[in-house]
Amino acid sequence: MQMVTTTMVNSQKLWMLVKRMESHLIRNQANMEKLLKMLMIHDVSSVSGSSFRGLQIDDVSDSDIKELWSEFESNETYEAKVAHAIIRLIDQIEIEI
Repeated sequence: MQMVTTTMVNSQKLWMLVKRMESHLIRNQANMEKLLKMLMIHDVSSVSGSSFRGLQIDDVSDSDIKELWSEFESNETYEAKVAHAIIRLIDQIEIEI
């Protein structure tokens, strides 16, 4: 139970941070749907059933999951770099929710 609760809190923190950065990310032409899916897939690797404010893991096809995970791991696109930075930031700080 503790792991599920911790993962849910981390999902909320990820979402809150992305929402706070959304205008900046859009100005830099980030594909917000792709970024949120990458973060969701990263989160699901910990515990299944994750979602980001209405975007469910069921909304992502198996081929999309593989493609997005590969893109995330290669860390070459803007969205992948942002996803990695957000994950590192969440690991280092506490965001009040």
